[in-house]
Amino acid sequence: MQTNHVADEPVHAEFLLWHVYDAGGPTLCLKVRYHDDDEVHEWQDGPSLVNALEQAAVEGWQAFDREPGNAPGEYVIYHLIRAIGPPVSR
Repeated sequence: MQTNHVADEPVHAEFLLWHVYDAGGPTLCLKVRYHDDDEVHEWQDGPSLVNALEQAAVEGWQAFDREPGNAPGEYVIYHLIRAIGPPVSR
């Protein structure tokens, strides 16, 4: 029987919020406009939300939650997490 002791090992992770907006046009075109509070340079010309999530996964990020946007024009907020460094043994 294998037992996991998650509580015994500290978790080292970084978190990021993506604020997703419609980039405009005749059809819905979702793109990441903000990383936390920093606006993405030329966000309307950036990758689609699907492509941005795929690239984030390659970089070790995992979207673990989402919520409806609350700012004018904001479509959704994604919560991302990425493990950093090796686990620390006690």
